[in-house]
Amino acid sequence: MLYRSIRELADDIRSGMTTPGELVSEALERIEALDGELQAFVTVMRDAALQAAEEAEREQRRGFFRGPLHGIPIAVKDLIAVRGERLTAGSRVLADYVAPEDASVVEHLRRHGAIIIGKTNTHEFGLGVFTPPTRNPWKRDHVPGGSSGGSAVAVAAGMCVGAIGTDTGGSIRIPAACCGVTGLKPTYGRVSCHGVIPLSRSLDHVGPLARSAEDCAFIFDAIAGYDPRDPESVSGPPSRSSALLIEGPEGRGPLSLQGLRLGLPPEDFVAPLDPEVRAAWRAAVLIFQEAGAHISEVSLSRPSLATFRTIQLPEAAFAHRERGWLSERAALYGPLTLRRLQEGERIWAVDYLRAQQERRLFSTQLRSVLQRVDALVLPAQPMPAIPIAQIDQEITIEGQREEATTASLRLTLPFNLAGLPAVAFPCGFSQAGLPLGLQVVGNAFDEATVLRIAHAYQQLTDWHRRDIP
Repeated sequence: MLYRSIRELADDIRSGMTTPGELVSEALERIEALDGELQAFVTVMRDAALQAAEEAEREQRRGFFRGPLHGIPIAVKDLIAVRGERLTAGSRVLADYVAPEDASVVEHLRRHGAIIIGKTNTHEFGLGVFTPPTRNPWKRDHVPGGSSGGSAVAVAAGMCVGAIGTDTGGSIRIPAACCGVTGLKPTYGRVSCHGVIPLSRSLDHVGPLARSAEDCAFIFDAIAGYDPRDPESVSGPPSRSSALLIEGPEGRGPLSLQGLRLGLPPEDFVAPLDPEVRAAWRAAVLIFQEAGAHISEVSLSRPSLATFRTIQLPEAAFAHRERGWLSERAALYGPLTLRRLQEGERIWAVDYLRAQQERRLFSTQLRSVLQRVDALVLPAQPMPAIPIAQIDQEITIEGQREEATTASLRLTLPFNLAGLPAVAFPCGFSQAGLPLGLQVVGNAFDEATVLRIAHAYQQLTDWHRRDIP
């Protein structure tokens, strides 16, 4: 049942064909059967989930139905607070910390009837693009992506219907691409970060992962909204992304690709690309074109990893210094995380401000491009998921040597710098059987359009419906 869509499951729950208890029990059974090898979860909330399922069923018997997420098992990345549960952020620094309250995103999920099934694995404090020791469910010796790798694997392996991740430089979209699921990074500030361990305040986003764009839309509708407890939160009307998948913006039916303007970034923005990724991207573009979309190449310069790091690392160091962790518990950090935080403390203010200026220039350029097209379409990752053994090594793509971390970030981090919505979803498989990911980027606060484009593509293909062998 956990491979069925939220729409189908909601219909079955409402009609009585299935119950929240049955869904939760199946999720727990799959976790018990698979997670010993995949290691997607750090905490399984068995008793709390079963109790929540019983309450959801009591509400159902009284005729009270909270909406499409009523009784749906959702996993939450372990950077996000769940009341009464450990919040470790993947680090010994917080190994024994128990969250006193729910994060805002968890409050929203509960209010809409979702059942929190457990906490998923993350790279330490989210400061990485891979999630050890989590394994890719398609090939166990390959990375799942990160830092929301645990959330992506939990969805891909059918251990939950949807999950919540965080994305500072690509940490929702990278694992979505690696694991063959759909992941949405919303507009900056659209989903509250209250109760989420910060990595980089001006780059952090919270968003959903699920098997389809439609499922992501249902979850996004539930979690989006203004929160006065988050100083970066933005106000706006409630999200209707899931309704717009069906109704369209003017109530005239779902998005037609006829006349849709899609922009392709230039070669120097995306290159180098693995040949299989390039072929899958071009094949996806042909599908859009054959369905009536207008395709054009746009002019766009890619911001550098140095610009991103010069903003990310000082903000990360400040967050950890502000909480006393960096001064009082330095010995408990992993060596890579500690080295990056210390590097952040050595970055000069003038360099940070210069990077912020470069960020503004890129954001202005990107917004200008998006006045001429409805969305950008590009790969989510330049290569399929790499073997775990290559995490700390250079890899070769189209004859060019590149650090694996740099390769993973370079197509996703630009849209964290700009704060624009971006969705990643499967567009094929490599010859080795690994998923390949496409990325659609849109205008600020227009999650509905990027999700509708992804949904339209998923109605024309079945990559997102493939089951793990």
